[in-house]
Amino acid sequence: IQIPIITMEEFTYEEIRAKALKQGVKDNIFQVGMWAQFNGYMKCKRRRKGKVYTIYVALRRLAY
Repeated sequence: IQIPIITMEEFTYEEIRAKALKQGVKDNIFQVGMWAQFNGYMKCKRRRKGKVYTIYVALRRLAY
């Protein structure tokens, strides 16, 4: 039995913001975050080189 390897798609705020603006969302952090939540993205924090970054993970890729 082989278990499929699932790679999570990670997006930065700027990438999510660009997608939201194309659909007519107002350009502010709250509206972009709400758009991401309702369109299947989960907000996560990652630490890289001592700094904490906010990323968004596409939930549709996590489902089997």
